[in-house]
Amino acid sequence: MSAASTSAVTGDRVPRKARRIAAELPELGGIRHVEANPPSPTAWWVAVGFAVVFTVVISLGTGGIVGALVLIPAWVVIGWIVLGYAGSEKVVVLDRGLLIGSFAPLLKPRVVPFDRFEADSVTAVRPGWKLADMLRGRTRLTTGRTAVWAWNGVAFVAAMGPVAQRGYVDAAGTFRAEDPARRERVVWWFGTWRQPDRLVGALESALVDLGHPVAGLSQQVLPLVQISGRPADAPTQVPRLVAALDRA
Repeated sequence: MSAASTSAVTGDRVPRKARRIAAELPELGGIRHVEANPPSPTAWWVAVGFAVVFTVVISLGTGGIVGALVLIPAWVVIGWIVLGYAGSEKVVVLDRGLLIGSFAPLLKPRVVPFDRFEADSVTAVRPGWKLADMLRGRTRLTTGRTAVWAWNGVAFVAAMGPVAQRGYVDAAGTFRAEDPARRERVVWWFGTWRQPDRLVGALESALVDLGHPVAGLSQQVLPLVQISGRPADAPTQVPRLVAALDRA
């Protein structure tokens, strides 16, 4: 499948930025799956509730409902910007790697080729943001951003990838096996409020197609594991991540 062909892509809508990056980095192959982190229904209702409360407060303070109602378009724009940026995190699974990070305007995701990827480290946990504390001492960096509504997480161990742009990739030598940075492993994680089944399945499919012995990955890591965040519990709650980090 070419980078421009997205008819067979699974998951969420393919962002225009992902198509452009895939075209710039043909080494990664075509787009297979897009996993987005849109605001949850609860997040939208909370945003509406805040807008209503602020409108009422302003109307009571000024003594006029008309002046307060005029501000509603402003609340809509502010809410759309805040929720849109917070929910712009995505994982784009390609034939030979990932694009992971923010696809918001002015921001760029990072690229993680599968030859830098510990295929047997994929783990599904809740809440993902506790991994940083849980793996303290085993890795100097846990990279992942999430919104307040996104507690479910998919994590894996891979080298720290550069910004997904032709110039950065060339400078970092991302696709060269002799690159010394290849030896540095960090924990990546992606947060979502939805169940991570689709993303884990897409990772399994892409890795199996590349010859990695991870058939049955979904059955091994799902359903997701509730983690405590305590380092002492890491070997039993996230053993796949621990094993991959100990090998690094």
